[in-house]
Amino acid sequence: MRSLMLVVLAVCVLGAQAATHTVHVAGTVENTQSWEIKGYFTAMVVSSTELPQHGVVSTRPQLMVDLKTGRFEGELDCVVIRNAHGRWVDIHFVGVSYLFTAYPEMVLRVPYAKHIDLGTFAWKPSHYRWKDGALVIDTAVPRDTVIGDLFGTHVRVSPINPAPDDTVHFAFTWENSGQPHQASMGGLYMKDCCTHLCDFTFAVRTDTDVYGESWPHHVTLYLPPKLAGGRYRIRQVPAQGANLRDVDFLVGKDLYFTVGERKEP
Repeated sequence: MRSLMLVVLAVCVLGAQAATHTVHVAGTVENTQSWEIKGYFTAMVVSSTELPQHGVVSTRPQLMVDLKTGRFEGELDCVVIRNAHGRWVDIHFVGVSYLFTAYPEMVLRVPYAKHIDLGTFAWKPSHYRWKDGALVIDTAVPRDTVIGDLFGTHVRVSPINPAPDDTVHFAFTWENSGQPHQASMGGLYMKDCCTHLCDFTFAVRTDTDVYGESWPHHVTLYLPPKLAGGRYRIRQVPAQGANLRDVDFLVGKDLYFTVGERKEP
């Protein structure tokens, strides 16, 4: 009997932690006329519990940002997140475009309230936390970063703030006309004190027939767990061999990040 009561109590606690509440949200995205948004996004969806999926039409009403004025206002069904620092809701601003298989989004974690006025802010594809009346990078959650041209040749690092048990994904996007590619991620080594080093190569062949048109290609390389805590440096080195042309993702640049347990900002 006691075990049954404990199970019921646990279910009630989990239900309370995942409780959904209707929240009135308002604000203005100030950079909807920038070329990154105006030139590529056909819509910007404001959502919380149900994010838009590529190629799927939602049957639920969605709150939209007016791309002309940047204004949005309406009701959202939000899951209230409880932790030692209070009650929060995550509000997603998702850029919808036919050019992407994964829609870029900005996530704002704000204190829970029945009415939330976000004021005026700039859309940036990352995770932020509302703290002391301003937006700060949310260091408590996994975050991605994009290096290069989001709408052209780039690499997405996910997450850029890994914990030791995370797998770090390096998702490469580039355009070519059908040439085979050659990509590899080397093993970790330590050359200078306290920094873990890793080199990768990325090139396409120049001795094959190609099509007259080009289109985006996608390849992902990984750093698997378990990762030692500390500082890491990733760099691109020239590919070795004949008839190879490097694709410039990080040529001449060093990417640094730190592996450790994530903490509240």
